[in-house]
Order: sequence, then C-alpha cells, then structure tokens
Amino acid sequence: MGIDLDFLMTTEDYLLDIESFQMKGETYYPLEWTCFGARDATMLLTWDAERDRIRIRFEKYAVFLGTLEEHGMNEAGLRNAYPIVKLETSRFARFAAEHMGTARINTERGTLAHYVIRTIEQEFHIMAYEDPIVEDLGKVGDTGVVVEVVDELS
Repeated sequence: MGIDLDFLMTTEDYLLDIESFQMKGETYYPLEWTCFGARDATMLLTWDAERDRIRIRFEKYAVFLGTLEEHGMNEAGLRNAYPIVKLETSRFARFAAEHMGTARINTERGTLAHYVIRTIEQEFHIMAYEDPIVEDLGKVGDTGVVVEVVDELS
C-alpha cells in the first residue's frame, strides 16, 4: 500500500508520531515533518520495524501556526479521526486572518486552506495555498540490505 495525501486524509485511526520537524531556509518546501505511521499505537510506542516512515512537506508560502494552545485557544473536545484534515474555513483560520494578517498576504496565490496534522502527542496547524507533498519512505526496517543465506560451501 502506498501512503499518500489521499490515504492520510481518508484513513480513520491511522496514527502518526513525529520523528523530526524542520523549518528550513529552503526556497521551495521549508516546512517538513518526517513521521512514523501505523494503525496500532503499540507499533509506534515500541519502535516496531514494520511502522511506516512518511515525509510531509509544505510549499514556501505556507504559514506554520503551531498548536492551538500557543495562541490561547481551547483544544478541549477536538479530535480528528484522520491524520491530516483540510479545512476551507475554521475558527483558527478566522483567528489567523484577524490577528496575523493572513487574509492580506500573497492573495494572488489563491485561498489559504487550514491543514491539521494530528500526531499521537499533539496537532499542528498550517495555512497553505497548496496541498502538502506526502512521500512514502517505506518501512522503518527497510535498510536496502539483501541477506543471502548459503547452506553449502563450494
């Protein structure tokens, strides 16, 4: 099974755990998460070699909003069933427009959408004009090393 954006936006109860998050000084995709993924939380908590590795990257005009708590917004009662959710409108998007000026920047690029990345520990909020790029990096245990067992010596 290939993991892509559609999979992460339509598969309920698939869990993500962050391996790394970077805000790079790159021109094209500066926001990047590398995550472990699994349908079973035990696989994530025990570092199972069969968990998936996934990279999620947002384009350069994306705005990283962090978490709701960082902006004094109550997160109680919120839970997304999907690892990534795309919202056309939201209370957080209105907050960002009012207090961060997101409605005034790069308007020629189109409409900002609110993306939520749900991990087992917290949710991250991003405003972006384009869908993120999702790359399936394979299983954690995939090293590319081929082991061949020889039973007899020549």
